[in-house]
Amino acid sequence: MPSEMINYILLYKIRKKVKKIIQDKIEDGELATTEKSCLGCLADDLSWEIYYLLKEKEEK
Repeated sequence: MPSEMINYILLYKIRKKVKKIIQDKIEDGELATTEKSCLGCLADDLSWEIYYLLKEKEEK
């Protein structure tokens, strides 16, 4: 974990946008789900990855 503070507001905004995109894709039939699908979990994982990519880009 980086020593810098995590910007939870930015992370929340990313997660909200990612979750909306995923929901739209599911509604359009572009993504399949199962009984074990966890939309929130997927959104969390993707959000953290995007957040860290943005932080890396910011540091360069």
